[in-house]
Amino acid sequence: MTKYYISEDNILNSITYFKNLNIDNDAMLPAFLIAKHFGISLTRPVSFSITNAEQKKVLLGLVWKMGGLQGKNETGKKRSVLFPNSFKFEEILSGDFYQAGTEFTGLVSRIKDTIEKKNLHDQLYIDKNKQLTLSRKYKEIINENYLKGQKISLKHFTCWVLRFIDFDFQSIEPSEKEFTRVVSKTIRQLFRITKKDFLWLFEDDILSDSITPSTSVINPEKIRSEFIFKTGLEPEISVSNSVNEVQEISIESTQVSKYIQMTGDNPTDDQIFNTLMQTKQIVLTGVPGIGKSRFLNNLRSRFEHAELIQFHANYSYEDFIGGDTIESSTVISKKGKFLKFIQKAKDNPENTPHLFIIDELNRGNIAQIFGETILALDRGYSVDLAKEIEGTGTFSIPENLYIACSMNTSDRNIAFLDLAIRRRFAFLELLPNYELLSSITEYGSFDIGDILKTINTRILNTLGKEELLLGHSYFLSDSVKSGTKYVWTDEKLHRQFNFVILPTLREYTFSNRNALVTILGEQLSSGLMEVEDFVEAFVEEFGMNGKD
Repeated sequence: MTKYYISEDNILNSITYFKNLNIDNDAMLPAFLIAKHFGISLTRPVSFSITNAEQKKVLLGLVWKMGGLQGKNETGKKRSVLFPNSFKFEEILSGDFYQAGTEFTGLVSRIKDTIEKKNLHDQLYIDKNKQLTLSRKYKEIINENYLKGQKISLKHFTCWVLRFIDFDFQSIEPSEKEFTRVVSKTIRQLFRITKKDFLWLFEDDILSDSITPSTSVINPEKIRSEFIFKTGLEPEISVSNSVNEVQEISIESTQVSKYIQMTGDNPTDDQIFNTLMQTKQIVLTGVPGIGKSRFLNNLRSRFEHAELIQFHANYSYEDFIGGDTIESSTVISKKGKFLKFIQKAKDNPENTPHLFIIDELNRGNIAQIFGETILALDRGYSVDLAKEIEGTGTFSIPENLYIACSMNTSDRNIAFLDLAIRRRFAFLELLPNYELLSSITEYGSFDIGDILKTINTRILNTLGKEELLLGHSYFLSDSVKSGTKYVWTDEKLHRQFNFVILPTLREYTFSNRNALVTILGEQLSSGLMEVEDFVEAFVEEFGMNGKD
């Protein structure tokens, strides 16, 4: 077992950052993040119980992560919690601590009181018999009252919150990128911040500015020495002979192994496969260039028997299920692709799993293609075909047949997915994988993953639609592949940008010049024809130090 921690320099830099950050020092902002950990949303209620022992332990652990001045082997008493929005260069006074006069173990009820009492004024939550949900204006309230229009650096927030937490990398010595990937996913999972919340709450700078691993944990006395405490108001902290169970928090090797994978915010291949095995039918959704075909191919490799079809506007019930067709001037009954594959699965004596793949599911007229057979997607249910097909009059899907589909979410010219289909499939959303892109692409000293993240953040801020993001495959052209890397030259990136990426964004923005400029900048949005002009504009837009 090899434990790694966030380095002392990273943690001390985070303290300096928060000292300089001019946001409100009220405890409501940390309390909001704690509520997010418990899953609060506009519709999902949470309550804070002082009698539930397990919730009390988790809540205290969160308070300790957010502001505890005591290390794992120390016991905090009075004045032991200082939330990062209360850091300052001058003297720390009694009011800067969270509930300075309360013993650390008594802070559960104080958090509950803080939320309920402050809410009477701020109305951040809707309170129904102590069941709290977020009000519809929660972003505006937090932005105006607590953030004051600013964002919090995700990197510095992460370094502070995880300052005492150990990560078990087993025998692996992680690189900075690998370690950063793990701590980034840890913090996102901890507070369950949605992608949309990240846009206004955090500056997502964590992957572009790596976090350094260390084999030793920072001394908590070193942290406390970074603050000037008024005489007589020093934190009351004592050394403990054992680790307090509330503070006995580690990221175990199984979680580290999961987080270190370059999946971005996407499910792993195993998670997709296991979901398919459980639900029988899945749909992989996402914008173009997100890698849906790769995931489907990986699924296909796990099955001995598999078949792929692609829906399109002219795909019919007869192509899929079957019907009458003319062959040699004779009308005959003929099975379609799906009905043939069903028969193959039923005829298999060993009940071997079979996989049927439907690419571009929502490009076809689903209700027409499936017809009455939609009901048979509920396994164990049989339907009578409208007309007997090659001797088959009853339709059912065997238990050993699995269905995996893909669907582009950016298509504006298709109808909404049929509700009869939607409720019978599990949907797995795939997102742009910036960390993968950073790892396997090269263009001078630029981080292509970080550049795509910047572009997509601007798209989301400008157009407000996640379905219009660019997938990472826009920067993974086979023409620049060299071994396991995609190595871009000035000339090839210039062509890719002008003739692939820019036309896509023009389509998404309906050629709105102002929107294009907001996303790509004045020069790049013009489609510069000279390579030298493109490189100069690219450097100016995405970082002066990015190009060698």
